[in-house]
Amino acid sequence: MLVRNTSEAETWLETVGYYRLSAYWLPFELPAPPGQTRSKRFAEGTSFDQVIERYVFDRKLRLLLLEAIERVEIHVRSRWTYHLAHAHGAHAHLRASAFRGARVHTELLAKLARSAEKSDETFIAHYRTKYTDPYLPPLWAVTELMTFGELSRWVQITRDLPIKAAVTRDLGLPTVEITDGVLQALSYVRNICAHHSRLWNKRLVKRVPRVKRWGRDMVLDTSTGQAQPDNRLYNVMVALLHLLDSQRTDSTWRSRLIDLLGTVSALELHAMGFPEDWQERSVWGGP
Repeated sequence: MLVRNTSEAETWLETVGYYRLSAYWLPFELPAPPGQTRSKRFAEGTSFDQVIERYVFDRKLRLLLLEAIERVEIHVRSRWTYHLAHAHGAHAHLRASAFRGARVHTELLAKLARSAEKSDETFIAHYRTKYTDPYLPPLWAVTELMTFGELSRWVQITRDLPIKAAVTRDLGLPTVEITDGVLQALSYVRNICAHHSRLWNKRLVKRVPRVKRWGRDMVLDTSTGQAQPDNRLYNVMVALLHLLDSQRTDSTWRSRLIDLLGTVSALELHAMGFPEDWQERSVWGGP
């Protein structure tokens, strides 16, 4: 590997770490000899600067995705809270009859109680000074303590289908099953971003479900004989763009994302699952 500035490279290795950076130079390595997992030999022309460029791009991409997922999470929280509280009251989360699966509901409620006990938020302290019953604050307060993963599970176990259908419509999605799948996939990606893990060329464990109304914006994987959404990052971005569009608020997120994608090569885009004609697809502003 070509290292143009040794002291700068040492600083990167000291502050980021050899092991973490090695994930970004792995694609530059030559194939490993038989019986070995890595060759630790690089293709001719590989430079340390290229590795850092990928690392910085990945960091910027995580921050952008976190921003979009935050907006989706807040939207879901707002609409689910609104519909559930109107149907089942201010303390609907305490009503086991409003949810499917007594064990899961009990587990989620226990997590929520622990979060409230540890919280130093002003609205929690205010509730404690004024009320002792019920033991948890109203729904619109406690949802602020939920992680996105917890919120997606609360939505998933909601028994009242009209409530889930209303949330689904608010998000611009076609079915409650797809809503559950989208929220689970975004929660998974959100955790990757929040823990600063490598994202740009990762094969995701949770796929975004296929949404027919998004047409050809999505990329399908047919390698197994069945058409299912590709499990790389491209389809996550497609989902986020559609979900942000459903909020009908002015946002520069699409243009900022496209600008960032323009800083990397076609090879890097391919590693994220981008098709060659992605800019011609409607969700990206194509015809």
